[in-house]
Amino acid sequence: MNVFKGIQKKGILTFFLLFSVSLGIKAQGIEFFHGNFEEAKLKAKTENKPLFVDVYTSWCGPCKKLSKEVFPQKIVGDYFNKSFVCFKLQADKKDSNNQEIANQYHVTAYPTLMWLDGDGKLLHVSTGFKGPQQLVAEAKVVFDENKRLGSAIAKWHNGDRSLPVAIKYFAFDKNSKGEFNAYFKGLTEEQKLDSLTFKALAVVKLDLDGEVFKYLVQHRKDYFKVAYPFEVMRAVDNKIDYELQKEYGSSNYNKVIEKYKQIGFEELDMFATRAAWMSGIKNADFVAFEKAAKEYIQKFSSKNPGVYNELILRLFMAKGNLDYSTFKNRKVVLEWTKELKKNWPVERGVCYPEICAYFIAGDIEEAKKIGNKCLKEIEGKTDSRTNMEREYIESILKSLD
Repeated sequence: MNVFKGIQKKGILTFFLLFSVSLGIKAQGIEFFHGNFEEAKLKAKTENKPLFVDVYTSWCGPCKKLSKEVFPQKIVGDYFNKSFVCFKLQADKKDSNNQEIANQYHVTAYPTLMWLDGDGKLLHVSTGFKGPQQLVAEAKVVFDENKRLGSAIAKWHNGDRSLPVAIKYFAFDKNSKGEFNAYFKGLTEEQKLDSLTFKALAVVKLDLDGEVFKYLVQHRKDYFKVAYPFEVMRAVDNKIDYELQKEYGSSNYNKVIEKYKQIGFEELDMFATRAAWMSGIKNADFVAFEKAAKEYIQKFSSKNPGVYNELILRLFMAKGNLDYSTFKNRKVVLEWTKELKKNWPVERGVCYPEICAYFIAGDIEEAKKIGNKCLKEIEGKTDSRTNMEREYIESILKSLD
């Protein structure tokens, strides 16, 4: 009996030890306050701490990734729990005023990470996914009055119209009150083409029929000289792409084409042809897709072999809405990978489209074989570029199942 009691006692102790350890693991990350927004502000004011607010939605992928992979990290929890009162705000929550709160702070992207004082005044804001180290570094800016966004907003309202202040102000306001147009008009030509001005142009909401966007398109090559190419493409190319693809087939399409002809957009033919094959994908019309794709290749592949890559990946990305078995000539994508290999500067860069091409062609086993071979080639390498490559290949392979 004593032996049994001893075992029983050990079992209870073990249970509580494991329970305590599990609680400790759970408590490593950010501890979010459970209550409403007003109560969270009051708690922050009472404790004399800034209020950290994670503004998210139920459909936002990066928001879920942030909550699952970053917020639970010890390095994040250690800093945030001692420095802030932390609160989650689901902007699309029904039967709540959460969307009104998000609108009050000009939230237009998710996730938006905000830091407020106890009275609800904005101290700092950041958007998009952040890794653990990056998130902690961003949070530390909150305590630097010269760097945090709220200081620039206050300066703007006090009449400071310098470029550094304007960049931060419009990163917050996104031109919701139409202030940017008047501000841009008052800049000198040199200031308009400044890298700082481009940062503002890249984040504000511009009227695609307005004078500022027209200027941005006309000086696209100039901005390539002062900004990263992908930033210029996101600010200019992506918006034109979206407009052409949205209007393709409508009565307004010719007006959009004429508008960009008048502006003098040099890449219009390429974008218009892309809109045609993207329409084929959107409407699951493989005949229209292949016809426009052939024209796209004939016109532009000699200067840019990446068009093959673009066609394959765009087709693959729409796989949830497509039945490739109805694509009679679907093995043409395998010919595209061969052409890509002939001209692509980095051999392993063909890995992604080749996996996708074999999947589209109906040979899933070969697609997986290629993906696993690529993973084997980068096994043991841990630099940031390779890690990103590995993550991308793994995500493609996972989507094949």
